Amino acid sequence: MTISLPDDLADYVARRVASGRYDSADAFLAELIVKDQDHRKLDDDELRDILTLAEESGVSDRRIPDILLETKAKLRDYL
Repeated sequence: MTISLPDDLADYVARRVASGRYDSADAFLAELIVKDQDHRKLDDDELRDILTLAEESGVSDRRIPDILLETKAKLRDYL
């Protein structure tokens, strides 16, 4: 498989490899793919449970901008 990246992304990958954490660009990209797969592993039962809990929780009194800020902060901490 051959992957073409824009220069800025190719430079980023090269810097990550140069940092010593990865042996090659292949290793770096493979780790990214595994992380992506892990993030997407919700089976039907889990998704159904999440939706049921959401419905049962009722209407929130939080504002959408506050929810978005909280979610972005959680994502920053997670990544």
